[in-house]
Amino acid sequence: MDELFNAMGEMYGNKFTSEWGAFDATGAWWAELQHVTPAQLALGLRRVRQQIQDAARQNSEAWPPTPIAFAALCQPKPEDLGLPSEAQAWREATANAHQPSRHRWSHEAVRMAGQAVGWWDLTHGGGESRADRLERRFRKEYAALVNRVMAGEQLQSRTLIGHDSQLNRAELAERASREAAQQQAEAAGMPHRMNSEQGLRSLRAALGGC
Repeated sequence: MDELFNAMGEMYGNKFTSEWGAFDATGAWWAELQHVTPAQLALGLRRVRQQIQDAARQNSEAWPPTPIAFAALCQPKPEDLGLPSEAQAWREATANAHQPSRHRWSHEAVRMAGQAVGWWDLTHGGGESRADRLERRFRKEYAALVNRVMAGEQLQSRTLIGHDSQLNRAELAERASREAAQQQAEAAGMPHRMNSEQGLRSLRAALGGC
């Protein structure tokens, strides 16, 4: 926190120190930033510096943010990390939810967020209010994944698990059979989250027990 105050003092000068002092005497900044990572703090400082530079170009004056405003500046946007924006990710997920395995995803975080919400739910969104709830949930899942990327985590691609080259012919045929059964189950309006056995039983029941 002392380093943050030093940086703010260097950038804003007396405008910052006259209001907040040389250290966080009241604890107001710590209260807002205690869960912010060092990488996020660095991001917030970069944004503050950019705001000061933008104001100078416009012959204007930038003022120090409040603790809560600075905490908001510390939150990464997907674009900061080279990921699609939330709006772009949502459009990609809904456009490809019907066949997620055949789509080449712009980033693993988009696929994982869609999977967390549920491909069946995304393809059967229903009314406007339900679609809004799904989008809010997707954005929340996606933001959490963006924070993981910001922390340096490598999101594991599903292509690393059960790659086709690791399967023999019998296993490939079995998987194809399961996928075909799942597609027929989905066409009959059955939930995507069923496992293969549940899907086959439900499908047989829907076809009259054959």
